[in-house]
Amino acid sequence: MRQLITNDVFKMSKILKKLNLNFDFNIDSKDKNWDEKFGVEIIKKIAENAHLAQNEINDFLGELAGITGDEFGKLPIKDAIKIINEFKNLDGINDFFKSAGQLTQ
Repeated sequence: MRQLITNDVFKMSKILKKLNLNFDFNIDSKDKNWDEKFGVEIIKKIAENAHLAQNEINDFLGELAGITGDEFGKLPIKDAIKIINEFKNLDGINDFFKSAGQLTQ
């Protein structure tokens, strides 16, 4: 999986806007695990509303994995979950979501 680039922030912002996500989570900003909890909440919200932006999500994750969105959508679930887990563990993922979220407001 490739690393995130600046243009990915804009693509994710478009996805988040389409999903109509609210970034007001009940997480104490003084919590030492705030970044981790924020990331978990974002992933959870995306999973709950993924059907609203299925094509965009497939295209985005497919591009990160080096395949087309159509190919990503046709992967066995085990392989898709592996790619999603790799995405969740990318370096700087929390900052990525914060940046994309700020663009939707």
